[in-house]
Amino acid sequence: MEIENLLYAYLASEERYAPGEVIIQEGTMGDWIYLLMEGNAKVTKKTGKGAVLIENLKKGAVFGEMALLENLRDSRSASVVAGDVPVRVGILDGEKMVRDYESLSPELKLLFKALAGRLRKANSKVAALVVGLNQMEKPVF
Repeated sequence: MEIENLLYAYLASEERYAPGEVIIQEGTMGDWIYLLMEGNAKVTKKTGKGAVLIENLKKGAVFGEMALLENLRDSRSASVVAGDVPVRVGILDGEKMVRDYESLSPELKLLFKALAGRLRKANSKVAALVVGLNQMEKPVF
């Protein structure tokens, strides 16, 4: 069974976004987890040289999940912007997800937190690499 189908049990509401509209803004606090139901979106990360593309999301993608894994208390590590077509996202029931998450063993919760931390660091490293590659491609005079 695909993860998208499993997540429908947590669906609390839906939102729609126009092309180019910000769904999640990096640096803001947030506790919503999203399921991309229609359209596409781009994940971007701020760097000293501007925003860089981290990932293109397609239908079925889940984003904002680090909020749950990191206790819903940390700022968003990246922005998510609706792509070139209208987007429909499902908002997942955070309270129900937290209840289910809290029923996990302490060891499994620690593993999930560690994985979320690694993902956050990897996103930052990818952004730095993209900036470095872009600088290498520009001619120096």
